[in-house]
Amino acid sequence: MIAGFNTRVLVIDDEEAIRDSFREILMPHRKKYAQLEEAGEELFGAGPRGGGSGETFDFEFVEAPDGERGLRLVEQAIKNQEPFAAVFVDMRMPGWDGLETVKRIRAVDQAAEIVFVTAYSDYSIQEVVMSAGPNVGYHSKPFAADEIRQIATKAVYEWNKTRDLERLIGIVSDVRAERGDNAQLLTTSLHHILDLADCESAMVARHTDGHGFRKVVGVGRLSEDEYAAEFLTDIPMLSENAVQQRDRRVFLRMHHYTVVLLLEQPGSSMNSDRLYLLQLFLEHAGQSLEKAELQESLMQKEKLSAVGQAVSMIAHDLRSPLSGVLSLVDLIRQTDYEPDSMQEVFGQISEAVNSAIDIVNDILDFTRNSEISRNLISSADLIEEVESAVANFVSSMRAELVVENRRSFTFLGDNGKMRRVLVNLVRNAGESLPRRPRGESIITIRSDFSGEHGILEVEDNGTGISAEIQETMFVPFSGGGKRGGTGLGLAIVKTFVEAHGGSVEYETGDTGTCFRLRVPARVVE
Repeated sequence: MIAGFNTRVLVIDDEEAIRDSFREILMPHRKKYAQLEEAGEELFGAGPRGGGSGETFDFEFVEAPDGERGLRLVEQAIKNQEPFAAVFVDMRMPGWDGLETVKRIRAVDQAAEIVFVTAYSDYSIQEVVMSAGPNVGYHSKPFAADEIRQIATKAVYEWNKTRDLERLIGIVSDVRAERGDNAQLLTTSLHHILDLADCESAMVARHTDGHGFRKVVGVGRLSEDEYAAEFLTDIPMLSENAVQQRDRRVFLRMHHYTVVLLLEQPGSSMNSDRLYLLQLFLEHAGQSLEKAELQESLMQKEKLSAVGQAVSMIAHDLRSPLSGVLSLVDLIRQTDYEPDSMQEVFGQISEAVNSAIDIVNDILDFTRNSEISRNLISSADLIEEVESAVANFVSSMRAELVVENRRSFTFLGDNGKMRRVLVNLVRNAGESLPRRPRGESIITIRSDFSGEHGILEVEDNGTGISAEIQETMFVPFSGGGKRGGTGLGLAIVKTFVEAHGGSVEYETGDTGTCFRLRVPARVVE
């Protein structure tokens, strides 16, 4: 795989003298030191090594005498993840001509910079561009050494700059994908900046309310607070996306933050291409940070709003049963009741207190992340407990409770939580029923078995659930249009059943609603 700056160049020409000329121009040290190279290959193995051309960089030179062999070299280079940055191609060759060769190369490598070098051409520039793509050049034979060296240098630079930009686009995409978490976004951005800047130490600092900076996150030596403190006092106030170099330090402005890069060698500096990439990255990363801060602010406001609504609903729902208890207590104090009459009043007090306790239990059940205990539960025993727990409530709703044990089963689970699930469904059904004469409203608890799942159903003969309510009825604190409750009942049902490895389904219509729970179980024979 190509790491760092790619200088691989392929020359495809049927004339050996031309290929030798390219080798002399791009790698002038090879002929002069041919024997030394052979000795080096014996000692260290064959492979590309830097030369001493005296140019900005050394080229890695590969040659082919015709189009077919040139294509095979390109295919192998792509397979080995060592692509050519530039390909020089003769236009007139036996077999495939230059244009046909490049067409086939383009099928496997769209990125290589193509340069046609020929004395004659049978094609217009428009035809060449249409077939070979826009990143092509054209140079006539005979050529001067300086011209070829300049063309090769430019082509290699263009290839590497384009790959850097492609990599930057990928980095920016990653940054945007993580913009929901400001802290993670800063850390990710810093590591990308380190990669683009090719250095090992950096930190992100934020301007304080005073006139200084504080470190937010650091990497390398700048992760050490004491060492980083030496640099915090020297950070300049920069304009948005600005870059400033000073000694071996580079300062980058990114939204409300300043990035400090520490170059490894004293006196070293960054070239203009790398600074350009950093500025592009800073612009996009700054936008992502700004959006992340806005999203975080909105989410905080939404959370506070949701908490406020929830507290308001809870306070309202608790006030009703507690006010009822106080009223009944005051009535007892002011009235002489017969013992038999007192029992009825105590029953009303008990119902009001239980209602308040149920609201508190709903909140605790939803907010506590308690583990599910695993004990063997009998569906028949569970339903019997639920029947006893909801008897007074069902009566107060002027409804009738019907129990149908079609097929009993056993399953491993938390008896208290599953009892809470069924009680919530019964309460949800009762609170949703319209006011009718006593006995006309029916709530049914049903058990059955199918496949490897036990089925528990709570069904009512109400008027069904509207489409609008269905969209949010499993959302905490949604309320669902009922006459009472916190809006947590169905959210708790879904959470507890799924914790048992089960699922919640429902059917609703004009004649009523049925909630169906499925849990892994074994049938009781």
